[in-house]
Formats: sequence, structure tokens, C-alpha cells
Amino acid sequence: MARKKVIWSTRAKLEFYSILEYFLERNGSNTYSLKLLDEIEKLIDDLALNPSLGRLTTDRSSRVIPHKDYLIFYQISDLFIEILSVWDNRQNDQNLNL
Repeated sequence: MARKKVIWSTRAKLEFYSILEYFLERNGSNTYSLKLLDEIEKLIDDLALNPSLGRLTTDRSSRVIPHKDYLIFYQISDLFIEILSVWDNRQNDQNLNL
């Protein structure tokens, strides 16, 4: 299967940077943040090869992949995969508006 280009929405970038910064500040080191970054990059790389990896959401227009305490929401188009959100499951789900 051909590899699809993966792009990140502004929202997804901000959410993921916020998660990484949180652990950097909380832990006083970047060790966990770098580990999480590596894990998400590998997951996104797998997604580029297999876009149907995640399950369909209830709206049927996007998909989601769980990873630890996070949900990665994305949409597939003919040209690319767009990461819509990196959601921390420990947050109030009423704040999740895709």
C-alpha cells in the first residue's frame, strides 16, 4: 500500500505541544516527552502506511486511534491524512469539539 502524506491541523499541533510541555514542566526533564514524541511519531508513520488503522467515529467522517491516555483523531482524503486532534482522555470530554 502506498504511503500517504500526513499533515497536522493547527489544533492538533497545539494540543500535542501542550501535552509535551506539561510533562517537561511536571517532570523537570524532557525524557518522558521525548519518549511520548517517539511513540506518536511511530504511530503516525504506521498510519501513513495503513490509513484505516483507526476505528470510525460516530460521525463516520473521521477515525480515531487510542494510544495510552490519548486519542488521535484524523480524517483521510485522497491526497493526505489530516491529524485533527490529540486528545488527553483525562480531560472533560465536553471540551472535545471536532
